[in-house]
Amino acid sequence: MDERKNNYSKGVLSERKMESQLNLLYTAGKGVLNGVFGKKMPPDLLLAEFFRSNRQCGSRDRALISGCIYSLLRCWGFLRHLLPLEWRKSVEHGEVLFSKRELGILFYIGCYSDRPDAPELHTFASVYNFPPLPRPAPKTSAARVQKAANAFQIACTITQDMLLPEWLQERIPDAQAVSEMLSRRPPLWIRIHKEQELCLKEFQEKSLRCELSEKIPGAAALYAPGINLFSLESYSKGRFEVQDLASQAIGAVCAARPGERILDACAGAGGKTLQLGAMMKNKGTIIAGDIRANKLEELRRRAVRAGLFNIRTRPHEGKLWRDFVLCDRVLLDVPCTGSGVWRRNPGMQWSFTPEKLAEHVKLQKEILENFCTAVKPGGYLIYSTCSLFPEENELQIRDFLERHDEFVLKEGRHPLTCQFTDGCFRFNAADGDCDYMFACIMEKSAR
Repeated sequence: MDERKNNYSKGVLSERKMESQLNLLYTAGKGVLNGVFGKKMPPDLLLAEFFRSNRQCGSRDRALISGCIYSLLRCWGFLRHLLPLEWRKSVEHGEVLFSKRELGILFYIGCYSDRPDAPELHTFASVYNFPPLPRPAPKTSAARVQKAANAFQIACTITQDMLLPEWLQERIPDAQAVSEMLSRRPPLWIRIHKEQELCLKEFQEKSLRCELSEKIPGAAALYAPGINLFSLESYSKGRFEVQDLASQAIGAVCAARPGERILDACAGAGGKTLQLGAMMKNKGTIIAGDIRANKLEELRRRAVRAGLFNIRTRPHEGKLWRDFVLCDRVLLDVPCTGSGVWRRNPGMQWSFTPEKLAEHVKLQKEILENFCTAVKPGGYLIYSTCSLFPEENELQIRDFLERHDEFVLKEGRHPLTCQFTDGCFRFNAADGDCDYMFACIMEKSAR
């Protein structure tokens, strides 16, 4: 009798816990959707603010909330077609009016589409008595959403290209391939800076699945880490940095050498700066500039942890300093639309506008003009973005070269595909399960 009472009590608590988690998820989901569509903010910042304001969320709560919201946003291009037109317009104007059950249906189908083995599917089915979904799940996310819609008797036709708005499909090269990659979760890429054996040993001890890249030395993919990487001894001792494979490939394009003088004019928190510093083996100088002094402060801390002492930070106001000494290489990792990292911030394509693209193209042109004079004769100018749009990439460079005949593209091998290029490099997700990025390298005449 006592054993049955204890089991019953545990069951009730479990049910209450599930309902409590779903209540938190509902609140977080409404806030994030309102923020993504209404305020055009990325979901990672919105989730971070929600967790700061809700300290009662434990690690399991955070995992469930983050997982469900990212799954919903990753599949939003499909899920929006399950809604009546009025509801769809309301959400995409930043006003979520769903009940808990209605939003729960979207989370349920979103999780099934993104992660068909997600444990929270049982939670939704148990609390809301949702219909079971097909097992084994279909291979593609579009097919999974279609099956789920059929289970809820929602009349619709789901196709893979729905993950991109129609107007973007016309503006992005290889839009079908991009749409397919948007439905897949990317791994977390790191760059192992030193003591690789110790780093890999710690990953193994923590049961972290780690795969070294055959394309970029030191690059490694971590899959579903489930722990805070920044708490690891290998991180505190500067053995690795978090950096996407495509970003590391841009570092390879830069080809920094020991003893050189290099300017990283849009350094930010310094992912590429640190990579270049390591390539230079602490010999020579990197001037890391940015208009955001707080980002440069973060870069200083990261450089100390990595044991790099050839990096000098220097804030600027968007222009070259008057007393500046010309450099062997100048990297302009310019502000851009960020469309190339939509896989990591899913849903942002639905709040993107052509006006944002035009604003970034104008700013990039100004940065090119303001900093190209920092390259010494015979030196190199490297331009990079994390953008899918030709206007920010090849077309921007074509326009620049028409105005500056002292620069020419420098031919080279693509770091991820090994194909020969004219000096412009597109890094696609299919090249190595990475972000979409672009880089080009231009040589300045020695005359």
